[in-house]
Amino acid sequence: MKTRAIFLAVFFSISLACSATLTINPQQTYSQPEQSIGFDFSSQSPSSPDGDRAAPTHVFIHKYPFPTDGFVTGVTFVNDSDSKAEEITLLILRPLGGGWEVIHRVDLSEDDRPSTKTGITTLSLGTSLAVEKGDIFAHWQFGKTGPIPLNDEHLSFDGLSVGKFGLDSKDIEEGHVLTNENFSGGRDYFINLIFEETP
Repeated sequence: MKTRAIFLAVFFSISLACSATLTINPQQTYSQPEQSIGFDFSSQSPSSPDGDRAAPTHVFIHKYPFPTDGFVTGVTFVNDSDSKAEEITLLILRPLGGGWEVIHRVDLSEDDRPSTKTGITTLSLGTSLAVEKGDIFAHWQFGKTGPIPLNDEHLSFDGLSVGKFGLDSKDIEEGHVLTNENFSGGRDYFINLIFEETP
């Protein structure tokens, strides 16, 4: 009887020890996997590899909503085939009745410095941009030509990118609302945002 009591006590102690090793520290954090938001350009070749050729003061809205709240940490895009130094401005937009509010604005000036005509460029943002489920993104260019290759509306697959002419820099400031009027197109732009869900 005494031996059985000792055996049960030892067995109980081992069970507790095993349970303790399986306990997860509630303060332990796990990094969320990165996701690409935008047109899936993997294994794709753009119909317009040199980007926009005549689109000054255009904004291009990419209707790929974020699946949940989270953060944008970077931008990745296919390099265009010309060697011109071209700049764009990244916008994060929040849908409102009849349009979108500009939540974040980031000027990107890394294209073609140094000149790169092939491959993919990934830019890490200095500060992560908080986004909410349903937000979308856009890019704006002041100059005539743009650095992002694309499939035009006649050769698009998703056709979820539309453009609008005639927006100045003041029109895309944070807090400004872009009205959902006079957009046209239906293109695929070879640009993605790097997104991480809120833990």
